[in-house]
Amino acid sequence: MLEYEASDMNLTQNKFSKLIAAFMLCSVALADTAAQTIQGYLPTNGTTMQGSVIRPVRDASFAELHRAAIERFVKLPKEKQQAINEKGSPDHIMSYDADLWPDKGEYEKYVDAWKKTKMARLADVIVGLKNDGGNIYSVLSGTRVNNGGTMPLTIGSLRYDGNKNVWISNNGELKGQAFSADETFDYGPQTGNEWVMEKKDSLSALREMIRITKATDGKAVFLYYSLVERSVISGGVIANHGYTIIFPITTASARATRPGQK
Repeated sequence: MLEYEASDMNLTQNKFSKLIAAFMLCSVALADTAAQTIQGYLPTNGTTMQGSVIRPVRDASFAELHRAAIERFVKLPKEKQQAINEKGSPDHIMSYDADLWPDKGEYEKYVDAWKKTKMARLADVIVGLKNDGGNIYSVLSGTRVNNGGTMPLTIGSLRYDGNKNVWISNNGELKGQAFSADETFDYGPQTGNEWVMEKKDSLSALREMIRITKATDGKAVFLYYSLVERSVISGGVIANHGYTIIFPITTASARATRPGQK
């Protein structure tokens, strides 16, 4: 089961009752003109559904084992470090390598500790899409702020063009491709689509991504957004913004799952 740990942000438990109508993902009538890549994931008829921004929280035993692997990693030749990095993927557990785990039994402990990862809820949000005509969709979003009001999420500035299957941001067009993840992914096995834009000039390199997926057990939808900009001169980070949102699908017995949890 995808478990939540209490957030130290002291989040309110109130629902967005004045902002969100009751929404059943599995029964909503999606707009016929919406591209297949977003049908069945997010509502496209001007309604919204409620989710939570989440982040992984590692078990203490994992942190200790991971630290030991990193200490071995930094002592390896640069070529070997590069080979290990090329095998890895963001938000995935590291795959086995004999140079990092001379004792394979320690790697098995590492995997067992990773399976104890829990998801902390950081904020309640609402998200949906509204057809603006011509198969162009704007994002409806909101999250509660300290003064009791709401403000839109970063993705609120994006628009989806169903004619070309692209997302449009202030930085340009994000182009789509299929996405899938297995049980080694932090958020569990899932499939869907992601849209990416990469651009570089003499000053900076920018990568912007939005991904919409569904858990393979059908019990949750995920939305990921990230924007990273780096200086091409110093390599330093100019901007780094992103989040993961889970929308549990509302059924009587639906519970989102993740690897190693029951």
